Amino acid sequence: MFEYRGLLDRAPRDAFVWDDFFRGFDRFVREVDRELTSFGQASSEIAEENDRYVLRVEAPGLTDKDVSVDLNAGVLTVSAERPIEVPKGYATRRRERAETRFSRSFFLGNKIDPEKTTAEMKDGLLTVSVPKAAGQQRQTIAVRAS
Repeated sequence: MFEYRGLLDRAPRDAFVWDDFFRGFDRFVREVDRELTSFGQASSEIAEENDRYVLRVEAPGLTDKDVSVDLNAGVLTVSAERPIEVPKGYATRRRERAETRFSRSFFLGNKIDPEKTTAEMKDGLLTVSVPKAAGQQRQTIAVRAS
């Protein structure tokens, strides 16, 4: 007579071996993903107003000391780095937090006033205001039908 022996017929410890294998594989994939995405993109938007450009960058968990803003030759660069430090004598058993690093650059052109540029960090949102140079305000041109 035909006898079927399936997974449920095995000793219970075999099921736990597979469970441990998949749990370990899942941890491995999460660690690789964390390493690949720890240097990544920060969500941002840049708006052009009549007299200035306004850049907003989401940077949750970062402070003003973690962020650097540089304006050089019409290129605005925002970068940040926050390492995770473990005090001496402590060992990490599980780490879900990752080091944060990113850098974004935006070309604004040379018709800006770098002397009056301001940057403010509040509630995880970096806001950079770059005024346009005098005489460079935006102008809307009316279109006529011919």
